[in-house]
Amino acid sequence: MELQFANDVIVKDEFLSFARKVRPFIDILEVGTPVIMENGMSIVEEAREEFKDCLILADTKIVDAGYLEAKMAFDRGASIVTVLAVASLKTISQSIRAANEAGGAIMLDTIELSDFEEFAARVSPLSPGYVCLHTPADVSGVGETFHMADYTRKIGIIRRLLPRTKVAIAGGISLANIHYLLPLKPDVIVSGRAICEATDPADMASRIVDRLAMR
Repeated sequence: MELQFANDVIVKDEFLSFARKVRPFIDILEVGTPVIMENGMSIVEEAREEFKDCLILADTKIVDAGYLEAKMAFDRGASIVTVLAVASLKTISQSIRAANEAGGAIMLDTIELSDFEEFAARVSPLSPGYVCLHTPADVSGVGETFHMADYTRKIGIIRRLLPRTKVAIAGGISLANIHYLLPLKPDVIVSGRAICEATDPADMASRIVDRLAMR
């Protein structure tokens, strides 16, 4: 399992400072949606320049103009770009085209998606790189578990219909609830607030990595 750090700290210097602290423990550095909205795509480029050996995810949450917007992120150095799973099939396919040209990957974000069976069947011919089972931050509190009850069913659908796609899980994940997810063996665990709000972010990231290793 890989650890993705969802860094939503919008002040550029603080964003980079948090990233430096946790870099030894993470596999994917997420440049969060609020960060991109505040700083523009240049922050993706800065993250790539500083963290050359790390996967950089641009959380663009694309829902239209798939090729153009995905290419913008890949051109700035993103390794992975997010597209909303509710986007049209053409938007998703054009985003994947941009990813293929750049040697990157698309992560389809299932935030607010209702019909997982229909979604997985629809995108199956495209074989996306990642699908993220994502409970929105406005709903999921750090450490809460109520939103995790349906993950087993959802991950089962994704693995059955998209066998070559990696599965990520996001939404309030912390040491208090990560044990609910480990039996599901997702490819990527996404944690943001639990790390950023910790007294020692590096120590928290290290402890989460240790927990993932135990599975």
